[in-house]
Amino acid sequence: MTAPGAARIMAAVRATWPPSALAPCGPFALPAERTGTRRATAARLREGEAATDADVAAVERARPGTVFGTLDGAEDALAALLAARGYREGGVSDLMAGPVAPLLGEPLPRVSGFAHWPPLAICGAIWDDHGNPAPRRAPMHRTPAPRAAILLRHADRAAGALFAAIHDGLAVLHLVVTLPRARRQGVGLLGLRHAAAWAETHGATHLALPVEASNAAAVALYRRGGLVRRGGYRYWSHP
Repeated sequence: MTAPGAARIMAAVRATWPPSALAPCGPFALPAERTGTRRATAARLREGEAATDADVAAVERARPGTVFGTLDGAEDALAALLAARGYREGGVSDLMAGPVAPLLGEPLPRVSGFAHWPPLAICGAIWDDHGNPAPRRAPMHRTPAPRAAILLRHADRAAGALFAAIHDGLAVLHLVVTLPRARRQGVGLLGLRHAAAWAETHGATHLALPVEASNAAAVALYRRGGLVRRGGYRYWSHP
């Protein structure tokens, strides 16, 4: 079972968190949305394309304030170009992935999680309370099936929620939230196990996700679940 590379993970992340439309601008594709997560709004370099200083300037004229994203290794030339134009790195996401199979060993605790669609109101409330109101999570309603919201429970109470969707054999996780009262109770790992169980029924071989590299607790959790860093993705914005 070959581990997915960074480019494949990023393609799956984009496919499972899509903008409503993409407009061409030279070698770039510009999402229709101007507000929302950077993942959904950042200008992206089209596959196989290279950008020049003039191409970046054209995006600036067409859409002032646009945030750009670059994939480490594959798009370092664009990253250098943006830095030379005065853009500042605005955050690094680790692209992580790991096999589904090792998470499927023990039976899941009864009523500890529910994969379903459309999302229950309690999932929406959890996401609302943790910085992801309905406009920011609109991309998940555009994602092709199979997709699922997963509600997590601990001690007979809601404990967290996440969204999962599949592209190219990868089950990509978004909107992963563990409620504060349920942290350090194993709920995060339980969420990965429920996601793996759902993914396995739909033929996915790996879980994958982007996580802020600075979020040490989340990175440690995913490592415990067998996910490893496969690459990095950077956001760039002009002061």
